[in-house]
Amino acid sequence: MEGKKRKAAATAAPTEGERPSKKAQTGTVKVTHFRASEVAQPVVVTSPGVALPSDLTFTGYSKKEAGGRSSLLLQSSEHPTIDYVAIESGPTSATDKHLKHYVAIFDKASTKLKVMEAKKMTVRSTVRVPDRESEDEEEDTVQATPSSRAALTQAFGTKKSKKAVASIAENRLLARDGETDNPVSAAILNSIHAEEEDDSEAGLASDALTARANKPLPPVDMTTTEISKVYDLSQLVHPGPWKTTLSQMQIAFWRDCLQKNKSIPTSLRFIATRLSYLGQRHLKDPENIEILQKLQLLRYIQHLAEIHKYVSHQNSRRPLPPVEKWPHGTTSDTALSTAFKARLVSHFFPSRTPTVFAKTLLTSTILALTLHIPPPKWTPGDTPSMLFTEPSEITLDLALPAAEINKLYRELGCKLESMTDAELNKYGWNKIARPPKKVDEETGQVVKLPKPKFAKLRFPIDFPKVSAGRPGPR
Repeated sequence: MEGKKRKAAATAAPTEGERPSKKAQTGTVKVTHFRASEVAQPVVVTSPGVALPSDLTFTGYSKKEAGGRSSLLLQSSEHPTIDYVAIESGPTSATDKHLKHYVAIFDKASTKLKVMEAKKMTVRSTVRVPDRESEDEEEDTVQATPSSRAALTQAFGTKKSKKAVASIAENRLLARDGETDNPVSAAILNSIHAEEEDDSEAGLASDALTARANKPLPPVDMTTTEISKVYDLSQLVHPGPWKTTLSQMQIAFWRDCLQKNKSIPTSLRFIATRLSYLGQRHLKDPENIEILQKLQLLRYIQHLAEIHKYVSHQNSRRPLPPVEKWPHGTTSDTALSTAFKARLVSHFFPSRTPTVFAKTLLTSTILALTLHIPPPKWTPGDTPSMLFTEPSEITLDLALPAAEINKLYRELGCKLESMTDAELNKYGWNKIARPPKKVDEETGQVVKLPKPKFAKLRFPIDFPKVSAGRPGPR
């Protein structure tokens, strides 16, 4: 017995004073954070729509403002015809206000990493105006300063009007006996040709994305190759991070009802239909994280739909009352804290006013989330080639016209199409999406109803074309 006790003591974990058996790591990297007062602050320069020369250098100018904050300006006149000016970029949205940029430099010899905060700047280019003396000496010099109407069109006009002004300028330059030796003319023609190449590459997709940015729609990622990342959950589930938010969605009550074969009390048809097969998949494989997240996402959609129902009955000109003063039973998830609900509501209604724009953003976010709910037959872990949903139930749950819901699905890039019998059987929708039978009262015959249409999101994503509006009077 004593030998066994000594053996157990020998194999026990080492005490705090003993030296560990593993060797310490020696390849450490020393990180040093430099502040603006200690070293010259670097900049991160972007040039949207402008191809900067590789050998371009800037001259820096700084100015201290009244509040003690210093502003920076970069300028370069090395190009023979074009001046470049870089100014600090201001925030374009509320989230950019707290966004900072950093530049890190790693020295491999000394294993030191220097991190410095960098200013974000944007480069703009302007064609240099010739001097008066050169205009007098060379009569054929092209006037680089545009007219007042062209300047207003370039600043505030539409893309179509800007193209018209550019075409007029190009024709005027080319009409001078084919003279392109003038550096100003060559610079203008090069900029016009560059814009035409960009337009030909972007095409109608660029116009659609530009118009889409001002609509109440969730952010879209057109650079991804996975269809499930086009509307990523990190941009749809609030407040972030999305995995933490979904982990707060309680599904214990649903699990208890499913285990006892009891019906789950819910007035939302979309939730009840998807819960009937997602809940059973979760009971069969409770350790599968992906199935659990889909079930929690369904709970999150229910929470947003209940908020949508309450907000839809409020006056659009009056601010919403605080969440703690909402009527009891507005949302069925009582486990969520008031602070969590307040942050969620403030994301869609930052001014606390239920405007049409804010309510439409909430609706389009719910519709984008419905695309992430899988069909009855699906394999966790597989990358889907298409996201789809049947919109009739969510239309009834949100109490909105079907035309408005279908329009929002099209704005999200979905196509409303019916599925073949083979597709319905493949995804397990052959029983759920089967249209009900209707009997004609006069003839007594069964009327065959059309198949339901599904909102399908797949590559290539096609957004609605931008309308040019009604033609004006001739």
